[in-house]
Amino acid sequence: MGAGGAESRHEGGVSSFHHPGCFTYRSDPVRIVFGAGAVAALRQETNFHKMSRLVVLCSKSRAEFARRVTGAIADRCVGFCETAGQTMPRDAFERIVDDLARLDADGFIVVGGGSPIGLAKAAAATTKIPYIAIVTTYSGSEMAARWYIGVAENRVSGESAQALPATAIYDPELTLDLPPRISAASGMNAMAHAVESLYGIDTNPVVETLAEEAVRLLGSSLPRVVRDPRDLAARSDALYGAWLAANFRAAVGLEHAIAQRVRQWFSLDHAQTHAIATPYAIGFNAEAAPAAMARIKRALGVDDAARGLYDLNVRLGLPTGFRDLGMGEADIGKAVEVVAAAKITHPKPVTKADLLNIIAQAYAGAPPRF
Repeated sequence: MGAGGAESRHEGGVSSFHHPGCFTYRSDPVRIVFGAGAVAALRQETNFHKMSRLVVLCSKSRAEFARRVTGAIADRCVGFCETAGQTMPRDAFERIVDDLARLDADGFIVVGGGSPIGLAKAAAATTKIPYIAIVTTYSGSEMAARWYIGVAENRVSGESAQALPATAIYDPELTLDLPPRISAASGMNAMAHAVESLYGIDTNPVVETLAEEAVRLLGSSLPRVVRDPRDLAARSDALYGAWLAANFRAAVGLEHAIAQRVRQWFSLDHAQTHAIATPYAIGFNAEAAPAAMARIKRALGVDDAARGLYDLNVRLGLPTGFRDLGMGEADIGKAVEVVAAAKITHPKPVTKADLLNIIAQAYAGAPPRF
């Protein structure tokens, strides 16, 4: 279970809560520093965690940006590792682990979104060296204890609280230059976490409250971000909504199973694959999870949860079908096979015939029909 997780007592695989009672909520020990200018707290956070020899991890494309935002602790930085990439390649993992050992680091800083942070999680879980995450997208990866390296059949994964950052810094000013299309896709990736958590078998009233507010904030702020990427208030709402969405990760449901496996097997963009899959997963589950649908509809101000999420993708200018990302129609059968191999915990059982229908719809990109 991810950071900010919850455990609920239930029978028959599906928990049902109508009032705050009979549940356990567990929050993982990640310090959060949030707000415009929050990156100024970086030195204070390194002092708090007694970090004096730091490596900075980032992607090559964001190296100059990373050097700028970590300038306040330049005297403590013993190296920069510009190796992060989209698919968590093993050679990138080996590079950061080697740098941490060779430079005798007692901590590291990761700057960026899901890919750099994913690499940081794998490195921290393996080396037990703590890190601070400076978060610049809406993926929420920093709040999930799950980590992995490699893709498809070569993937190695794990789950450990040591994969989580010692501190996560959320400064909306650092997101102002994130391009609208990337912002929209990243925000809908966060939306996927929120809506699927609403009907996860391990949900509870705390999670439901956080997730509904995340849906509301993301649904209202993302169109404003796309319209004016430098709208700081919209950026703040989107980043806060993404953090709320990241605070809990339900056991793997349909959306996550489809998006993660399809994008790995067919090399599709991570965030956009989640954005596409979400309306179809919600549509399939609508009848089996009426309370979750009611929360989504209320948060988005729509009459139909699945169509509301689909229309939001359209409004944000995002692709609505996997074919728009480069997946071929001939790949649908293989996609069904790889998704069917996942363990999907769900209010509604999913057959291979269901998966074929769902994935075929998600491939074509028309409004969901269930």
